[in-house]
Amino acid sequence: MKKQIIRLFFLAPMCLSIFACSKQQQEQQESEKPFEQSMDATLVAEQDYIQHDGGQNHRWQYDQEMWYINNLDKVPLPDPQVYVEDGTYYIVGTDDGSSCRQVTCYYTTNFVDFETKAIFKPASFNGRWEKSENATVYAPEMYKFGDKYYLYYSALDSSSVRYNSVVWADSPLGPYEPIVTGDVDGLHNPLLKAPDSASELDATVFVDDNNQMYMYYSWSKNGRQAVYGVKLNSPYQADWTTRKLLVEPGTLDSESSEYVLGWERYRSYPICEGPFMLKNNGKYYLTYSANGCWDKFYNVCYTVCDTPLGNFVKPYNTEDIWTNLLMGVPCEEDINSTVFKQWTGFAAGTGHHCFFKIGDQLMIGYHALKGRKADTANPGWQARYFAMEPVYFLDDGTPYINGPSWSPQPLPYELSGMRNVALNATVRTQNVKNEKNINDNYIVDCYNLKSEANKEVGLGVGYSFIELKLDKEYTIKGLAVYNSAHYEKSTPAIKYIAFSNGDVIGRSEFPINYLDGETEFAYPLSAFSYEFSKEIKADSIIFAFNYGEEVSINEIAVLAK
Repeated sequence: MKKQIIRLFFLAPMCLSIFACSKQQQEQQESEKPFEQSMDATLVAEQDYIQHDGGQNHRWQYDQEMWYINNLDKVPLPDPQVYVEDGTYYIVGTDDGSSCRQVTCYYTTNFVDFETKAIFKPASFNGRWEKSENATVYAPEMYKFGDKYYLYYSALDSSSVRYNSVVWADSPLGPYEPIVTGDVDGLHNPLLKAPDSASELDATVFVDDNNQMYMYYSWSKNGRQAVYGVKLNSPYQADWTTRKLLVEPGTLDSESSEYVLGWERYRSYPICEGPFMLKNNGKYYLTYSANGCWDKFYNVCYTVCDTPLGNFVKPYNTEDIWTNLLMGVPCEEDINSTVFKQWTGFAAGTGHHCFFKIGDQLMIGYHALKGRKADTANPGWQARYFAMEPVYFLDDGTPYINGPSWSPQPLPYELSGMRNVALNATVRTQNVKNEKNINDNYIVDCYNLKSEANKEVGLGVGYSFIELKLDKEYTIKGLAVYNSAHYEKSTPAIKYIAFSNGDVIGRSEFPINYLDGETEFAYPLSAFSYEFSKEIKADSIIFAFNYGEEVSINEIAVLAK
């Protein structure tokens, strides 16, 4: 009988809404009443399913083979880069734990269990070019070219100037040794030192479709820091005649000297570092971090070009802030602004990143400050940990990231064996606005752009219904109904969730741990999320809401095998 009532409801004309004529309103109310009364819960919480709620001190109960959380407690590596080979993920970064005196690799097959190994220590090699006392190494990145593995890094020389170099090994876990071959002497000289006396750091390598190699790095001199790019003739030899300035903090492009983007020169020494190249749809997206790594507003930004060496141009809209923000904490120049205060305690210092793949899912790996309440404009050491988020692309090819997050998020298919089947579902709704955004894979997180105001899904006053008709019957293992990123628009509860097999989840309250009432802040990417121990086979799901004013949700994901 329940299935019959569900189908009867959706045979009603789609014009039935709060905006319809009085006769249609009456028909809507009559159809809603028996529909609502028939939806008594059949699934028992903690027995048939669990709803993630964060518990005390954000300690979630969740299946680590299905979800992950950026708890910032497993991989203490700032400036992370991930190299992937044969199902193993090798994470390298600046090793604060050793006072930067070695490169430690964290490696895993599931992002739950990690092993570690020290793979490079400059002090192990007599006569090295690195500073003789307390030789340090920063921001390493690992690549494989041919049958060799290369580890790029920066270090201080005897005059305390930082330069980029590279060492090699026969396996990802080393041991890495200086490159000494022919007329190349990487023991006594930094192999990627540019022909000037500037400080250099954060070298990253990009190989184009034609196999031409490029290196991008941060350059610092006389109170000015920028990103340069150069062609490589080999993994350890640069063609310095091709070097070009590509990114400077605050300017719209590399050929401009006018500072327009105030958020890239915010509160601190103007910094532009940690570059990484991402190519998509024929466009080159040069990504980087602006502001100091100790600062709350250390973020990932981007600029775009049709060629790998510029002129790169940053997207800019005079009516918005952070128009070139790819991921991070948005800010205004007024440190007393609402946005500034709201993000305190959620995320800080989300920058110096890399891109890598888990199966066919592109991911961003980045570091964030362990002290989420940290907010200092003064340099100083703070613990930084690895985190990650999925990366997607808009229709025009521009990358976007749903994040940063601090609640259970679905693991990619390669690790979980489950896909978000809602992406291919047919959507039918009643009393809902922007229904096309229910499964568009875009989650508003920081609302720094006015265009994002229409990216959320509006739920009208009274009852609202959403049906996801899946392309076939699936075994449903998890659900996530992402709430609004706007505190004042967030949905307080779901009336019920009904599966086509007759199973029903009763009323679900939105976890209070995802809301900060003091600052009126809703955690980005927080969701009504569930995982099921009972086997639920269904080809459609109905979500019902009932509230006394208009509210919003972001996205619905259905995890299934």
